[in-house]
Amino acid sequence: IVVDVPLEQWTSRDRTGLLAESYASVLPEALRPAFLSALRSGKFHAAANELRPRISYGTSRRVLIGDAAGHYHPMTAVGMTLGFGDAAALAEGGSFKKFAAGRFKATRAPELLALGLYEAFADHRLESVALRNAIYRNWRAHALVRNRTMRLLACEETSMTQLVLATLAMVIRAVAGVIPSSFEKLAWRRARDIVFPLVARLRWFMRGISKLKGVINRGGGQDRQARRALSRALLASMSPDNGGAGAAQTGESASPDAEPALRRAAGRLLDLQGEDGAWEGEMVWCPMLTAQYVLLQHVLGESIDSGRRRRILRSFERTRLADGAWGLHEHSPPHLFVTVLVYVASRLLGVEPDDPLVAPARRFLAEEDVLEVPSWGKFWLALLNLYDWRGVNAVLPELWTLPRGLPLHPSNWYCHTRLIYMAMASIYAQRFQAPVTPVIEALREELFGDGFARLDFSSARNRLRDADLFAHPSVWLRAGYALARLCDRFHSKRLRRRCLEKLVRQIQWELRTTSHSSISPVSGFLYILALWLHDRDDADCRAALDQLDGWFWEDEERGARVTGARSSTWDTAFSVQALVAAPGSGEISDAVRKGAGFLRAQQIRTSFDGFREAFRADPKGGWCFPGGWHGWPVSDCTAEAVLGILAAGGEDADEAALGEAVRFMLRSQNRDGGFGSYETRRSRIGLEWLNPAEMFGESMTENSYVECTASCLEALAACGRRFPQFPDPRAARAISRGAAWLRKTQGRDGSWRGVWGVQFIYGTFFGIRGLVAARAGPGDPALRLACRWLLDRQRDDGGWGEHHSGCLTGRYVPHEESQVIQTAWALLALLEAEESNWTAIARGARFLLDAQVADGGWPKQDMAGVFFRTALLDYVLYRQYFPLRALGLYEQRRRKRLELTAASKEKEPDAVRIRPRAA
Repeated sequence: IVVDVPLEQWTSRDRTGLLAESYASVLPEALRPAFLSALRSGKFHAAANELRPRISYGTSRRVLIGDAAGHYHPMTAVGMTLGFGDAAALAEGGSFKKFAAGRFKATRAPELLALGLYEAFADHRLESVALRNAIYRNWRAHALVRNRTMRLLACEETSMTQLVLATLAMVIRAVAGVIPSSFEKLAWRRARDIVFPLVARLRWFMRGISKLKGVINRGGGQDRQARRALSRALLASMSPDNGGAGAAQTGESASPDAEPALRRAAGRLLDLQGEDGAWEGEMVWCPMLTAQYVLLQHVLGESIDSGRRRRILRSFERTRLADGAWGLHEHSPPHLFVTVLVYVASRLLGVEPDDPLVAPARRFLAEEDVLEVPSWGKFWLALLNLYDWRGVNAVLPELWTLPRGLPLHPSNWYCHTRLIYMAMASIYAQRFQAPVTPVIEALREELFGDGFARLDFSSARNRLRDADLFAHPSVWLRAGYALARLCDRFHSKRLRRRCLEKLVRQIQWELRTTSHSSISPVSGFLYILALWLHDRDDADCRAALDQLDGWFWEDEERGARVTGARSSTWDTAFSVQALVAAPGSGEISDAVRKGAGFLRAQQIRTSFDGFREAFRADPKGGWCFPGGWHGWPVSDCTAEAVLGILAAGGEDADEAALGEAVRFMLRSQNRDGGFGSYETRRSRIGLEWLNPAEMFGESMTENSYVECTASCLEALAACGRRFPQFPDPRAARAISRGAAWLRKTQGRDGSWRGVWGVQFIYGTFFGIRGLVAARAGPGDPALRLACRWLLDRQRDDGGWGEHHSGCLTGRYVPHEESQVIQTAWALLALLEAEESNWTAIARGARFLLDAQVADGGWPKQDMAGVFFRTALLDYVLYRQYFPLRALGLYEQRRRKRLELTAASKEKEPDAVRIRPRAA
């Protein structure tokens, strides 16, 4: 058995484990015992191999032949052929110059073919995979091509012209194989990512060939130029980064025992489980929502009790930035939008303008132009009578009367955006403003100086502070605003009245199907205002007011704060999966059973009457992020809940319930094969140019997401394994289409960009999960490329860290220090992909073990969640269950490796010493 082992993984400590783990499971049963026995007894040989083209044959006094002149990978078997040819030519006599010239001419085509073939077979980059597939197809289809290849390798044909023509033909076939047959944008982007690098590498290969010509009697500079050009083409086999540096950089690491840490981590997670079996950690964002709660209570004339008032102010104090202003998240620069809302809310709660809590913010506001607050800020200030409605862009209720087939119809928008603007349209149409009180009078002066009555609000309509924006309003959006103003000015009162009545009914329906909580407090606050303006005694309005406490996290240390979402289903699903990966105990089994019971109870088991008229997808069978009461199921929440239930044992799994879950996930698959979140994508046309929420991005339409796609593929596959007699016949097709979408969206470097977490590490974690669920094997090029991307970004301390600033640009930005959560994601990805670089995995595990604190948890670091590109989130339990699960899978694999190598000798015999082939 001859195997090819990457040099960076060949460490003296782990040779037996690497070979046993990598090959024992794929060998035929008849060979496996002997193979393991040979490994354990040290009866194997290893030789270092370096690809080196022939640059010199030495001198007339010391002639280099065979491997001493140049060497290649044994796969092509060209080295032996060239060596015998060297010996025969040397034996024929003649001058050294004639010998060298003749051998250069005779060997150039075979050796370049050998170099190129090994690169095509060993490299996992997209362009190499495309070329490899083209080679396979042509070898299978054409005996002439096979025979020509063998003649070149056997030195029966040595024409460089034949080699160049054959290479060009193969590249053309590879390019033709990736050119899409449709006009799908994603497919053409994928083709571009393959064709451009392939052509570039071909160009470098040809340049290397030209540099090798006439190398005889030339200086070392020419040799270096030839090697440099070839290394730009042969990235896997000759890249300067691939030499011995990989092993030195990776280093050797013992395999630490993670069981004690696992026991502590599991114990900590068990302590956090609720009586109902659920886990839930706070999802921390920013004080914007808490401020809006205060503003809402002021507009409605509702009082806030003294205890909550004190705790709200405490939360404002805890969330201030270093300069005293407030940001969109804790790592954010000062935000005019958030600071204005918090300042106004604090003043409405009775804080004086010179109070230390708000005095720095007041100075910040004095230095800024409050008229430039983003549109959502203008809207809320107008409600409070701190701004004029003439300075707010029109939000037309009539938009909801457009034909649904039009891309601009709100039913085609992303659900959060659609629901927010549905309520805003209802409120805008009435131009309500709260009464002017002494505090409002004072705030007008504090925000705008003493000239509030003279301000030109109309001219400030589109004036926006640059530092608060993700993207400036497009020219098309500004044109739309102008048209909306015109329509608003000359609207039909009768039509508007009908539109408002329709919107009110829609809002009431939304509240009734969400336990009067809405999809989020952002839209929920606006729903309450819309219904209150319609009817002060509206029953749904009062019920929604009563449910506002459900959005609060409240304690004396951090105060009272409104969260953007509750997360019981999400946290419970991942907690159950993490505990299942940990070493078992009776206490863990009980907790897992209770957690699975909670999950089963949260499934939405019926459709909602009127969901089609409300532009909703059928919720039947799905799970919501917070729990069943929420009424808005999500594809990946459903998938992770299903995986949690099945991980808990599956004996109690309800076949009918999981069948409904499968059908819900299938309804979430988009035309392109990827999966949306709440709904499928409804518009074929991108609508980001229409985005009126300038502070956020990617918020106008549903899309296909790597996270949702991967989770759904894994859940669909798991359901098929659990109920092989039951699965929906569409599931296999959905898994195939989803896997194809993952492959098309994988970056050239092997990564995926995540949308709900920071960012490429998170996305790559899910991309790998999805491909593994779709039965991609450990040798799959997409998996190997993704693992290579992760390994290349491992830090010196063994951890991984990606900075959140890359979310704004869509690029990977390394963090200055390793992050626990991101290290857990990377480690999980490598383990699920069965990455063979155990040294890197062990170093990652060591980082997590060293970072664990005494109570079994891990410390708070940078926020790791994100939405709409700019809003960072701290999922408090992420730093508990993701490291636990990563260490659990690590420990399982460590023990299996120990079993495979249990009979290994303490010291390996001399037979395993690396002997360079060139020697």
